[in-house]
Amino acid sequence: MRKFAGVLFAAALALPAGAFLASSPGGAAAATPTCKTAAGTATFNPALPPLGSTTKVKGTLSAVGTVGKCTGGGVASGKTKFTSPKSTTGANCTTLAAPAPNSKGTVGTIVITWNNNKTSTAKVFTIKQVTGSPTHANTTGKITAGLFKGKSISGQVAYTLPKGACSKGHPLKTVKYSALKPFAIK
Repeated sequence: MRKFAGVLFAAALALPAGAFLASSPGGAAAATPTCKTAAGTATFNPALPPLGSTTKVKGTLSAVGTVGKCTGGGVASGKTKFTSPKSTTGANCTTLAAPAPNSKGTVGTIVITWNNNKTSTAKVFTIKQVTGSPTHANTTGKITAGLFKGKSISGQVAYTLPKGACSKGHPLKTVKYSALKPFAIK
């Protein structure tokens, strides 16, 4: 399936990935949105054991957040919710800090509820850590239902661990994330 470590990034990424695509040349509004901002919180359940622990947990990743400053597609902002199924490989802070290069990332479902009360759902939304930058993740998926159905989504997020997280006696329960690059639906 995918490394649980990728789940963290997935959650963070999933939240902002729901909106995006800039205006087309000539000033006409684009048929799909691009969102410049995204932020939220991703939660590991159960928490990831700290660095140095050999224990791995097979849990889920969930994330909630917002996207904003969106142009195109008739939307300006949205709320995001990402959920992953239970991991089959297990993870801890060590696997999160040094993800396997062949990991497929974390796959789950993202739902974006736009400011116009319409939703976009991607049932196969992937969050994969960037090689060499484990606190950054790329997100990709395809909208399978709702507004912008059939369109692809992509983006990149960075996450920040709480102070002391992953140190001895401090398992990692949550991380904050924000967009590094705008997320686009096209």
